[in-house]
Amino acid sequence: CTMEKCKLCLQEKQLIAKSHIIPDFMYEELYDDNHKIRVVPASEFGKVKPRIKMPSSGEYEGGLLCSDCDNKLLGGYENYARKAIYGGALRDSECPECDNFKSQDGVKFTLCKKINYHKFKIFLLSVLWRASISKRALFDQINLGPHEEVLRKMIYEGNPGKVDDYPLYFMTYVNDKDVSTDIIGHPKQIRIKSGHRAYTFLIGGIFYMYMVNSSDHTLPDYIIKSTIRPSDEMTIYHIPKGKGWEIMLSYFGLIKANI
Repeated sequence: CTMEKCKLCLQEKQLIAKSHIIPDFMYEELYDDNHKIRVVPASEFGKVKPRIKMPSSGEYEGGLLCSDCDNKLLGGYENYARKAIYGGALRDSECPECDNFKSQDGVKFTLCKKINYHKFKIFLLSVLWRASISKRALFDQINLGPHEEVLRKMIYEGNPGKVDDYPLYFMTYVNDKDVSTDIIGHPKQIRIKSGHRAYTFLIGGIFYMYMVNSSDHTLPDYIIKSTIRPSDEMTIYHIPKGKGWEIMLSYFGLIKANI
């Protein structure tokens, strides 16, 4: 086998043939009994009998990573994230405890405590980084430019950075039973109202919004207060019931965003 440079460790090694860009476990709700993903194209939304795509098993690509980086380094962070999200044997200090609340303005949110900042943030950053290095069509809008190398070093060196280094904002509509969660969105680049650039992923009823800006751009307070924090806490906001489809359609560009 020919030796090529691994995108993460930058060493000449034999690269594996199948690296998932978005880890398999994040697709769990999207699979049917034959481990085929059900993907509804945006153009089919609202139709009585939408056309459903059935790709094999997630988005993966060969020739990106060596086995050590994919299976051991990234695999370790994925193992923690999978157990943290879906349940599994973890030390009590890093086993998330999540409770639902409602703000004075009536906004519902979930506050998760005891979620390992170091492991979970690096896991999340690795998904964004892998999407940026991927040549798969699904990730054609994810191009991090100089941030790609910054993230590579953070991930490889096990450095989650400060709270305002590539923070995330989380929204979910999983409690709105009128909206299907078995949809994966085309990750895209957007600008939020403050003018900051963000990359958004829609996976299984959760929006992951990564804020990617230079250090001289002060982020909105609500991002810093809700992202995953060194106190091992993170906040997930619930999209108001009845607004799920509106936000979904605006995400895919089918209607003008009203948020």
